[in-house]
Amino acid sequence: MSATDARRHLDRTLSSLAAEYGDIEVIRERREVEPDVYDRLRERSAAFDGPGGAGAWVRDAEDRVLLVETDEGWAEPAATRRPGQEYVECAETAVRDCGVDAALTGISHVHVRYLTDWTDRDPLPQPFAVFSARASGTPDGTAAWHATLPENLLYAYLRELPLAES
Repeated sequence: MSATDARRHLDRTLSSLAAEYGDIEVIRERREVEPDVYDRLRERSAAFDGPGGAGAWVRDAEDRVLLVETDEGWAEPAATRRPGQEYVECAETAVRDCGVDAALTGISHVHVRYLTDWTDRDPLPQPFAVFSARASGTPDGTAAWHATLPENLLYAYLRELPLAES
């Protein structure tokens, strides 16, 4: 998938989500990667019918948030989209894989990473839709409920998301 095709996919994705959920906050960031990483993600985007993935900002009845520990820090449950999979289905799968039953209640934001490399190719957008959800249950594996946010978060924007719903 070319960077142009990836931008078209991003435009379609944002339009589709806005049509369903209304105004959407879009968080944009540039991330420089090695050329082989850029190439691998471009190829995966083509194989998976578009780049990106989805996750959910999940709260339980006590307004704790569900986070998953990764090698780089804590983050919301997330997954890479599979071929033909809708973003909402991807988010539901990511949460279900944590061992909890969740109901998506809306969309929180879309995080778009624009991947660049030193070869000066066009940025490759990687959209990641983050839904809001309510859930119950005891998480499995590396997932856990948090009443306060841990210090080591995967990305800074997680600090701006509320723990308790207003």
